[in-house]
Order: sequence, then C-alpha cells, then structure tokens
Amino acid sequence: MPSSGGTVVFPAGTYKISSALVARSNLILQGVSDGSSVIAQSSTTANGLTGSDITRLTIQDLTVQGPGSGSGKGILLTRSANPATVSLSFSRVTVKFFGNTGIELSNPIVSTFTGVTSANNGNHGWDIHGVSGGAAGTSCSFVSCYADIITNAGFRLDTMAYCAFVGCAADHCGIGYEVTGVGSQGISFTGCGAESAVNRGTGYDGYSWKINAAIGVGLFNSFTYNSPNVSIWVTGGARGVSILGFAENTPTGPAVNSIKVDSGCSATLGDFSNVEPLSLAGATNIINDTAGGTVATGFVYGADSAYYEGTVSSGTAPTSAEHLARKDYVDTKVNPAPVTLTDAPTIATNAALGNLFRVTLQGNRTLGAPTNPTNGQRVTWELIQDATGNRTLTLNSIFVRGTTIPTVTLTTTAGKRDFLTAIYNSTTNKWYVLDFVKGF
Repeated sequence: MPSSGGTVVFPAGTYKISSALVARSNLILQGVSDGSSVIAQSSTTANGLTGSDITRLTIQDLTVQGPGSGSGKGILLTRSANPATVSLSFSRVTVKFFGNTGIELSNPIVSTFTGVTSANNGNHGWDIHGVSGGAAGTSCSFVSCYADIITNAGFRLDTMAYCAFVGCAADHCGIGYEVTGVGSQGISFTGCGAESAVNRGTGYDGYSWKINAAIGVGLFNSFTYNSPNVSIWVTGGARGVSILGFAENTPTGPAVNSIKVDSGCSATLGDFSNVEPLSLAGATNIINDTAGGTVATGFVYGADSAYYEGTVSSGTAPTSAEHLARKDYVDTKVNPAPVTLTDAPTIATNAALGNLFRVTLQGNRTLGAPTNPTNGQRVTWELIQDATGNRTLTLNSIFVRGTTIPTVTLTTTAGKRDFLTAIYNSTTNKWYVLDFVKGF
C-alpha cells in the first residue's frame, strides 16, 4: 500500500494474503466489483485490512474474504493519536468468512457506508463504537447495508451519536441491531428489517432490536420476520425511544412478546402491527394502538395550559376509573383557587374562571346570573361584609331555593363572611342553591 494517498486498483481476480493489508489515509481501494475483485486472507489469526488514525479512506467494489474460522477480523480501523476515524466511504464492499467480527470501526465520524455486506462472520457483523464512557463516534450513515449469518450482533453500536440507518437488513443474527450505552444517542432506523434471528444464548438470544441504555433511538417503519424472541427490546434505562409504523410478521413458536419496554425506560409507540402481545413498563405511551386508541401513562398535555393525568390501558375499553382526568378541571374542582369579583350593584360572575368566587360587599347588592357555566358545575360564593356592614344580597331569578334553604339572609356584622353554594343545570338553565352557611 502507498504510505499516504493514491489509488490502488484491484482488477478482477483473487489476491491471496497471509497477513493484514495496512490501509493509509487519503487512500482509495478500487475493485471491479465485490464479486470479482477478492482479497482472500488465508491466516486464521490475521485480519484482512487494518489501519490506525485513518482520515479519508475509500473502499469500492471489493470483497475481503477470510478463511472461515479463527480470530481474525475482516476490516479493523482503530485510533490512537487521533480522536476519531474520519471520512470513511465504503461502497459495494463484502466482508465474509472471518472467525471474528467482520467490520470494526473505532470512533468513525462523517462517514458513509452504501451497499456494504458483512456475512458469515463470528462475533459481530459490524462493531461500530466510540470510547466507552468517553468520546462518541458521530454522523455516520448506513444505506442498504447488510448483516447475514452472524454469531452475535448483526449491527452493534456502542457510544455512537447522530447516525442513520436506511433500508438496512440483519438476517440470521443473534441480535439484528444492538444499540448500547448512554453515549449512544440520536440513532435512527428507517425502513430497516430483521429476519430469522437466531437464539445463540449468552445474551444474543434472537432479538431483532435490542436498545440498551441509549437515548433518542427511533425505529420508523421497521420490519421483523420469523423472530424467535422479543422483536424489539428496550432495556437498561433507555430513554426517548420512538417506535412508529412497526410491522411484526410470522414470529416463531418461542416468541413471547412483540415489543418489550422494561421498567425505568421511556418509549413512544405508534400505529404498529404486532402478532405477539406487548410487554410495556416504564413510561410508555401509545399513539393509535391496534384498537384505535391512545394510551397515556402519567399525563398528557392538551390545549393551552391544560393537561390530563392518569393511566389508560388499551387492552379493553377503559373503565370510568381509568379515564384520564383533565388536570385543570381537577385543580379547579378539588382544590380551587379563589377568584376575586368586582363589587357592583349587580355582581357579575364568569363561571369559566373557577368555582370559588370572593367579593366584599360595599352596598346592598344583587348576585347576577353567572355567565359561561358548564352543566353540573358547582360554585361557591364567599360574601364578605365591608367595614360598615348591614349589606344585603338579592339573588337573580336564575337561582332556585328549595324548602331546606328558602331564603338567603346575610350576616350583617362588619367584616363577617357567609358562603353560598349552587349547582348549575343546563337543561333547566337554573342554579339550584345547595348550601348557605353564615357568620365566619
């Protein structure tokens, strides 16, 4: 290989090696096609292609092939002096038959991988990672990439941030896609699929996706087929996980759950098609579930400053006890804040402002018909004598008194207060006086 820069062309043929090729920065490795230009590693302990502190490496139309067993890796790019592996571009590349991981990249940033396959490799198909507990790799895109017949994870991401997978596939893997570590944030999968996952045991138990401790992972229109275990597993305190438009197809006999969200995690699900049941703990909300409902855990914000509290299950139609209660309704009905009214010859009350109204009477007054009431609304008026006292109150004809409280006569002592309570009936358009207590 050149010490730095240049283009190395591999015409059609098989190029046998027994030690690793060493890649350099600013280098292009160009084959004819990944089916005809083959670099074949014969050693079971050597890697296929290695490099350290790489910047701007392009590999196109090549196959890197291993001996079928051993400890060697297909492509291994590490870093030591540099903080990242920068500007990789792999297109139409196949890495196969290595005993260890197919493609391992340390701290890749601003890199693209298009039509790249890792197949028939031990350990992981792809192991893309930053520094555990340190700097993350970032801004990588994977388009139409493939992992097939992989012992552990088809795609493994650890401490990677703002990366995108589009139209990728992971078949016959212990885990299709594994996103792990709190440093893994802002990862999206769009139109990606996993088929025929294999339960390998030792943690790689046939999951299509496993999202562990990561933050801000999105699965959009994802697809699984013949999953033997949980299709999508959110665990380890993962937060901000969005699963929208997921389709589960023909899970195999051992499969128990379609989507599993563990306690301590947060996820939002929407408009999905599942065969196996869901197992949802933590703060998990569903938008447009299979029953046509919305499941909210904790609270839901509504218009303006209103929000709703509670938990509703979508397994069956919710009972009245499960109905979400509008928070501002609860606050005003159960623990109302008093509203001070303006004293006037006819006292006006806007019932939409609350349920406890307070006014200091500075003359003989009439309590006018309240505006904007709701059916069944219960209102209390706190009526306070001013420093003079002897103020009287007449009720508008919309107020109806029964035989228990035939009249409303205020305490006349200066500074004293009385409480009048009435309930509104929209059918009769009347306020029925329920209580009148005096002399406080």
